[in-house]
Amino acid sequence: MLVRMPGQAPSRAFRARIRRGEIGGVVLFTDNYGPAGPAALVAQLQQIALDAGQPRLLIAIDQEGGVVRRLPGAPTLKPSQMTNARIAGEQGLATAQDLKRNGIDVDLAPVLDVGRGGFITDRTFGSTPLQVANRGSAFARGLSSDGVFATGKHFPGLGYAQSNTDNAPTIVRATPPQLLADLLPYRRTIAEGLKIVLLATAVYPALGDDVPAACSPQIVTNLLRDDLGFAGLVITDDLDTPGVTHFLSTPDAAVQAVAAGVDMVLTAGLPRDADRNSTAVYSALLAAAKGKTLSRRRVAEAYAHVLALKRL
Repeated sequence: MLVRMPGQAPSRAFRARIRRGEIGGVVLFTDNYGPAGPAALVAQLQQIALDAGQPRLLIAIDQEGGVVRRLPGAPTLKPSQMTNARIAGEQGLATAQDLKRNGIDVDLAPVLDVGRGGFITDRTFGSTPLQVANRGSAFARGLSSDGVFATGKHFPGLGYAQSNTDNAPTIVRATPPQLLADLLPYRRTIAEGLKIVLLATAVYPALGDDVPAACSPQIVTNLLRDDLGFAGLVITDDLDTPGVTHFLSTPDAAVQAVAAGVDMVLTAGLPRDADRNSTAVYSALLAAAKGKTLSRRRVAEAYAHVLALKRL
């Protein structure tokens, strides 16, 4: 589980959950730290895990550049201003250097969606699959060159989405040829060693399912794993959003996502609800595993992917 931590210090209950191994990673938001940045908090969280004999936590943040940037510093340009691979690579490297100084090892970027005029357009690297493939993969290489894991998002692509899944249920009405053409940035970046892919929570009827992509075995296993050959860590976009809860409760969505082939579920939502919701998700996953709704093999496979990344 990749979870949100309310406030600027872990509560007693949150620390206990880390010690018990119920939390695999923490996604940081601006309310988690003051002007000094999150480095001290991250060190504290990692020490709690270490003292309990748990694997280190993955510490993630959304640092795309432009309208989505949780920390000052790099990237100093928004993706659309990274007009060639050289610039994108330099921005990715500078971003990695800033994140590492804060103890952050996962950037929830680059956005590999193609700017097709939908809500995500201002956050994209370009308006064609080739532009996004060239620039997005370069940004990812820049991140990884200094030890930060890049995250390709939002698979299979939000280029044609007219609404943001953070705010509303979103059904992408694009055709199969349109959607498959926009997979080029993922194909390129995966071939170059991308370690993490984040699944969208929009619904894609043309790809054969009527549930959010993160909960769809057709999209997670058949398309991403089998067709694109991705063998790394698969995580969901935030499951505590209207894009998901219109169709499924957050705990049910988490169980369906893991059954579909996801390795790590992200629950963030609003700070006031974060602990309650992520605790409910953990309980649902545990009950599903005990009740065999989730097979032992699938749970072990997911955990192995998480541990493999943590050991790099």
